[in-house]
Amino acid sequence: MDRPPVQQGTVCGSWDMKDRLGTGGFGNVCLYQNRDTGELIAIKSCRLELSSKNKDRWCQEIQIMKRRRVRGRGGDPTRRDATRPEDETRRDAGKVVHKIIDLGYAKDLDQGSLCTSFVGTLQYLAPELFENKPYTVTVDYWSFGTMIFECIAGFRPFLHNMQPFTWHEKIKKKDPKHIYAYEEMSGEIRFSQHLPQPNNLCSIMVEQLETWLQLVLNWDPQQRGGGLDNPSGRPQCFVLMDHILNLKIVHILNMTSAKILSFLLQPDESLHSLQSSIERETGIATCNQELLLEMGVSLDPRKPASQCVIEGVRGWDSYMVYLFDKSKTAYEGPFQPRHLSECVNYIVQDSKALLPILQLRKVWAEAVHYVSGLKEDYSRLFQGQRAAMLSLLRYNTNLTKMKNTMVSASQQLEAKLQFFKKSIEIDLERYSDQMAFGISSEKMLRAWREMEDRAVGCAKAGEISFLDDQIMGLHTEIVELQRSPYARRQGDVMELLEQRAIELYKQLKPRPPDNGYSDSTEMVKTIVLTVQGQDKVLKELFGHLSRLLGCKQKIIDLLPQIEMTVNNIKEADNSLMQMQAKRQREIWHLLKIACVSFACLTAPAILIHSIFSQVVLSLVVIPYPQYRG
Repeated sequence: MDRPPVQQGTVCGSWDMKDRLGTGGFGNVCLYQNRDTGELIAIKSCRLELSSKNKDRWCQEIQIMKRRRVRGRGGDPTRRDATRPEDETRRDAGKVVHKIIDLGYAKDLDQGSLCTSFVGTLQYLAPELFENKPYTVTVDYWSFGTMIFECIAGFRPFLHNMQPFTWHEKIKKKDPKHIYAYEEMSGEIRFSQHLPQPNNLCSIMVEQLETWLQLVLNWDPQQRGGGLDNPSGRPQCFVLMDHILNLKIVHILNMTSAKILSFLLQPDESLHSLQSSIERETGIATCNQELLLEMGVSLDPRKPASQCVIEGVRGWDSYMVYLFDKSKTAYEGPFQPRHLSECVNYIVQDSKALLPILQLRKVWAEAVHYVSGLKEDYSRLFQGQRAAMLSLLRYNTNLTKMKNTMVSASQQLEAKLQFFKKSIEIDLERYSDQMAFGISSEKMLRAWREMEDRAVGCAKAGEISFLDDQIMGLHTEIVELQRSPYARRQGDVMELLEQRAIELYKQLKPRPPDNGYSDSTEMVKTIVLTVQGQDKVLKELFGHLSRLLGCKQKIIDLLPQIEMTVNNIKEADNSLMQMQAKRQREIWHLLKIACVSFACLTAPAILIHSIFSQVVLSLVVIPYPQYRG
């Protein structure tokens, strides 16, 4: 008899069993933690009853392990591996480097093997290995395709609930393009050329990967992989894989509808071309589109559309560009809820309906996907709100710079006005003093009076108190928006509900499927609470976002007013300087006439020079009382 299933919480001395990492032909691999030191170790325990052949192999493995020094890697790899298929490991923390191991090609596929090891890697084996036929490298294509399908859908492609030697007979006559087979409640086997829903792929990737999976999951080993490509001489599946890996796909989150749009970028495609595609999909005119990166930076229209995509793996699925409609400042939200799959909708309509455990696993897995999707939808929208906040702060920085420029120009104009008014006041006073016995000019006097009036108009150009008050009000509003609790993430409840859904699924998964039934009351309750929680946080999010966008629009409206005011101040400054220069030229011209007239009547040239110098000196010191007399 086999060893009883290992239960979580099993105690062995000071060691507590924390998790089962994997199961294979020999037995189980479990994770143990020392209560005193916290040390983690992985223990491989063999089945109590082994064939003599397997006993010999087990002893040989122990002897090999004793003879060789095996280098292990520290950190926390085993905990990460617990979330992956049993024959895939992750090599280094922080690096997306995966290694596929132990696909079981060396197994003896006799009846004993099939009875004791079907829980292991037999699920990934190519069909010809079950038939003890000669095989080629194309067996790897099947195994790799099976694993990729599982990464996408969460389960293997062909009747994943059945044992390998059972589904093998049912699938062998499938069409070459079929990549998925499932059993209906009636027991009928259905085939499909398409990936099952739900999954997390965009439509562009779905189409590409369906084509690739049709190549690698071909039942015929001679046709599997698609044959050799001409002229590269490589299997077509690898040529297509390279093509998929080199695709540049941009994901646009439309903040007005909360929908994600995906576009395949062509080499050197312009941003205007991408915006035209967005306009066709959303109806938002190109001139009203604002595309923000996650740090609040607007896309540069001079650069190609590829600026939307970060090079590397992260750019594939998690990097988002946020689309805003500049003609709107009020975003109503929340929007149409995420679509419920047919089976999840069934349990929501009747949470007390009893379903077989085997079927319930799939339904609850989709329910977990739905709950996680609601949380992810909020997370993406919150990131879009954050991008809008960062964009607002950039506009505010620009506003502050322009305000400082305006204030500085206004202060300079005010200082020049004061000097101009004082100097023209003195000039008019001195002109009046000499009119009775000197030179007079009504035309010049009238021009000077007009200069005084024009100076009053220049002073109006420097009045910025109204704009300054608006700017200060905006600064206060922005600070309040930053301090608002809605500026911070509000999805804690949704994260807890997601963990609750995952925990419910984990509790269901180990239950034996034979003759077992259960209802979905707790899972449906979690779904309903998550939907209600999302509605609440989205109302708050879009209310806060609307205030952000309203504040940003005020800045956008203010910037041209400030720019116009600065230009008016500069024009007033130039006008003031021109009037000052004109008056000084007139004074010097008047002085020249006076000196020449006086010299011609009374004195030789040397005396003219002396008189001219004295008059100039008197004009220079007139504005300064301490030099008078």
